[in-house]
Order: sequence, then structure tokens, then C-alpha cells
Amino acid sequence: MKSKAFFASANTFSGFVSYYKYVIDKSERVYILQGGLGSWKSEFIKKLGEDLKDCGFNVDFIYSSWDVGDIDAIFIEDIKVCVVDGTYNKIEERYPGAFERTLNFDEYYDIDYLRDNKEKIIYYTDRLFEEYDKYYKCMKEAKHIHDILESEYLIGMDFKKADSYTYEIINKLIKGKADKKPEETHRFLGAMGPKGQVSFYDELTSNIANRYIIKGRPGTGKSTLMKKTGAAALISGYNVEYYHCSFDPDSIDMIIIPEISSAILDGTAPHVVEPQVRDNVIDMFSCINTDLVKEDEEPILSIWAEYKGQIEMAKGKLAYIYELREELKRYYGKATDSNMVNALRIRIENTLIQMK
Repeated sequence: MKSKAFFASANTFSGFVSYYKYVIDKSERVYILQGGLGSWKSEFIKKLGEDLKDCGFNVDFIYSSWDVGDIDAIFIEDIKVCVVDGTYNKIEERYPGAFERTLNFDEYYDIDYLRDNKEKIIYYTDRLFEEYDKYYKCMKEAKHIHDILESEYLIGMDFKKADSYTYEIINKLIKGKADKKPEETHRFLGAMGPKGQVSFYDELTSNIANRYIIKGRPGTGKSTLMKKTGAAALISGYNVEYYHCSFDPDSIDMIIIPEISSAILDGTAPHVVEPQVRDNVIDMFSCINTDLVKEDEEPILSIWAEYKGQIEMAKGKLAYIYELREELKRYYGKATDSNMVNALRIRIENTLIQMK
């Protein structure tokens, strides 16, 4: 049985970005869950996925970008079915009944309890959206500082040497052509939580034969190398999975080319990967002229400090967002009839099992 873990959305410097399109496009049936925070949606999806996996299905688990402890969706590969929390991922029906079916968890609320606690629910909800805005502003400022940092490294960048690394990898990996139309998939590798970065490098590459780990600094061409290699693979007819950076969605943290069992990944902070015996390591910092770029001097020292400080501020805002979400979860969790939710899950589970 195959199982993957990844993120299909992220809270980036440019706002909320979703790649759920690439999950839904692979699906032949989609169940969209609607309801407030804490209304047992994540538990519903996780339990459904685990039960189907125990029954021999290949299930991908897609995590929440706001709370990495929550499951936002599953994709059951064998029957091409997606079950997704549509509320916070902004997914709605397009072909009601024919393709999607909405499961409305509002039907299982104790409305009197929610109305009795209306003032607190409104307070926490409004505060939550205010904090979302503050978090995105903080991330935007962090990106501005990061751009300045990149410009300092670019002063000493040898682009010809970086290109030579790229062509070397392409020539090693991309041999021959696949006689088919290739598919490209876009996802997020990780997400930043209050305690730091969470990513699924190990899970996604555990069965990959050829793993290239790229080391370097901002602006040293790590993402560009992966984009060019991915493009070359697509031209040759191979499927490519792109895993975007949750901070800057225009940047790539990893690509996987499944048909040739190859992966290239950014192994630098905040998602440090220590090379194993089987790994190939590419040091893009070797493309930097250290006579022009001095990391232990100003202005780079100050810019790094400012950037790290801004990221710590963003983590602090995430921690407060998490607290507010937990408060709302308590209200909606208490108001939701979990027995009704479990009964619905069992009915859906039986339907899906019969589809195999």
C-alpha cells in the first residue's frame, strides 16, 4: 500500500495559496465537507483515511497548513476519490451531485448552544481574521528582507557554474523519452507552525533511488536548478511532482520524477536535510565568490539577524492564531453531535469500499 503526506495549500508571504486543483483534477468523485472549526471534520477525514488504508486502499493524507496536527483532505488513489474540508480551503461545488457532494456538518450543531455563546464565538472569529491579516503582513516584510539578503549573495554569483551543475544533473537523470503526455503536479512540501517548520522529505523520498540534496544560500540557484530539471523531464515525457516553498510559492523546495525514481531537494534551513550514504550532494555555495560575499561581515550579518527576527515574529503570530483556533474548536466541537458525524462517516466508508 502506498501512502503520501503533503500539503496542498499554504499561508505564504503573498497570502493563502492553494494547489487543491491538482488533487481534484485527478478525482472522479469529491466529497466537500463544510462546517466550523472543531466540527469533527478533521477527525472524520483522518479516521476515514485510516480505515480505508487498513482495508488495503492507497490513501494520501493532506495536512492543514494552519494546524499541522489536522488532516484537511485525503485522496484515495485506487478509486480516484477526494474527501476535503472545503470551508477553509475555499472549495465549492461546480458540478453538484454529478461530481461533487457537499456534506454539511452544520446540520449536526446544537444551535441553541451556539446561540447562547454567540458573543464569544463572534469575538474569537473576528480576532482570528484580524490575526490572519497581521500574520500575512509579517510574512510580506520577511520576504522583503529575504529579497535584500538574496541581492547580497547575487553580487558574487557565478551563473555559468550554477548552470553547469544543472546541466550535469539533467544529463545524468533525463535519458531517452517516455512515449506519453506527461503530467505535472504542484503541492507544498511543508508548513511553518508555531514551533517551526514541518515537512515530509523523508516520507516522500523513502523509496526514491536517486536523491540529490542541494545546499546553498538565498539566491544561489537552488530553486532554478530544480525548475530547469523539472522542465527537461516534462519535455522528455516524464511526470514531475513540484513541491513549492510555503514561504515563497514561486520557489521550489523539491521535485520528484517518479518514473526514474529521482528527487532533488533543498536541504538548507529551515528544512535541513543531512545527507545519507545513498545521497548525492550539490553545494551551490561553491558558485559564490567569497572575496565579494563575506558572510561573517556586514551587511549580511545584520540582514540575516533581521530576517530571523521577522520569522520569529511570524511564529509568534502563528502561536496566537493557533490559540484562537483552539478556542473556536472548543465551542463548535461541543456543539457538534459526534455520533451523527460517525454515522455519516461509516455510511461514506461503506460506499467507498464497495467502489473498489
